Amino acid sequence: MHTTTCRLGLLGLAAGLLAAAPLDARAAKKWREYTGCNVIPNASNDGDSFHVKPSNIKTRRYLFRLYFVDTPESEKSLPERLQEQADYFGMDNPMDVVKVGKDAVKFTEKFLADGNFTVYSRLADALGRSSKDRDYAMVLSADGRDLSYELVRNGLARVYGRGTDLSELEAYKRTEDGWWKRLRGAELEAKKEKLGAWAYSGGPANPLEALFAPREVDEQDVVLSRTISIYPADPAQTRPIGRLNPGVTVHVIKGISPDRAHVRFTTSSGQTYEGSARFIDLGL
Repeated sequence: MHTTTCRLGLLGLAAGLLAAAPLDARAAKKWREYTGCNVIPNASNDGDSFHVKPSNIKTRRYLFRLYFVDTPESEKSLPERLQEQADYFGMDNPMDVVKVGKDAVKFTEKFLADGNFTVYSRLADALGRSSKDRDYAMVLSADGRDLSYELVRNGLARVYGRGTDLSELEAYKRTEDGWWKRLRGAELEAKKEKLGAWAYSGGPANPLEALFAPREVDEQDVVLSRTISIYPADPAQTRPIGRLNPGVTVHVIKGISPDRAHVRFTTSSGQTYEGSARFIDLGL
């Protein structure tokens, strides 16, 4: 396959693609609010995923997974994932990940133990090993604390995964980018204080490194639901060099900055190009 860094003239080919493909199934749905929630004990519950019974919906139970964060594994069946998380936190021993993962499970159990918490969800599918339906969500305690923020602030989760715009939620009133920035600030404080996983980290906190480090993201395909701008693959270059239309499939390779991902796409002529796109435009 021929791969070329995308240029403005070449992007005209991609921009002319017809939007015949179905819209991205992950396009944001309306928020749903689940009140008076209680956690349901289950062996599969962990630091960022748990079973919930809301009081305002009598006939259903839900399995929710937190937006924006990923807690360390609490068991050792996935060695590659343990190593990935160990690398993120700067741990020399991947088995230390499991220790922190168990602490994260206990923290979340305690956070949810009193019940009466609120869950906000768009019912967007959260991939995982479970065969049950699982949806991304934000979780707010009865006294107004957000679970994802508290996990990060205590060094029990990495800022990672899928996010979403929170500006429509009265309790948050933040854009997706705004919430990522708030979490990265909490992570920096946890790193400075050597809390949770950061207690096992070798090096000191570097504020500039934390603020400008590339965002972690899973390699994946995204079908565009709207027209987006494409930028150079160099994160220092901030001027768009072209646009892609709805229906184009963009392969996300990795994060290259806090707000942009390295991407690859193929035009209708069969040529493949690379560049970068904003996470918020990709729906990530």
